Amino acid sequence: MRSKNGKKNELVNAILEAYRLETAENVQNALKDIFGLMFEAVLQGEINNHLGYENNSKEKKELKWLYK
Repeated sequence: MRSKNGKKNELVNAILEAYRLETAENVQNALKDIFGLMFEAVLQGEINNHLGYENNSKEKKELKWLYK
């Protein structure tokens, strides 16, 4: 369990180094940046899973979901 806390501490330290969290506005902007990227990655994964292929994939696509 200690390694999880170590990873969390590393993440927190990286965020503190990257952003000047001196004001509420700076904190809000940091959260937007961090969570925006996270949500984008999660949503892209959901779309890939739903469609069955990755965005801009050159492979032949079977569009089974289209003909349900």
